[in-house]
Amino acid sequence: MRKSLAILLFLIAAPAAAQDVPHLEKRGEATQLIADGAPFLILGGELGNSSTSSREYMADRWAKLQTMHLNTVLAPVYWELIEPEEGGFDFSSVDWLLQDARAHDMRLVLL
Repeated sequence: MRKSLAILLFLIAAPAAAQDVPHLEKRGEATQLIADGAPFLILGGELGNSSTSSREYMADRWAKLQTMHLNTVLAPVYWELIEPEEGGFDFSSVDWLLQDARAHDMRLVLL
């Protein structure tokens, strides 16, 4: 009972924006990925292992990904770039990946 109550309170308190989070939804006989309130078909590609370690390297690659008609990119992110020194965090590589993906109207899946 307490668990059900806690879940109910969480759902009531959850912001409306949480509804915009991509999710799987059963629609008739099919289960669909829903993004921005509509079915979303991933047309994806995967970047090479070290591609995302340099924003300069990626600069001209975004346009190439667009010409391939991709809408989603799987990009590796390495912990040694996020925490170059123990206890010292630098999320700038993730920040610019997000910025550049959005600028090129693409979704990003971080690996």
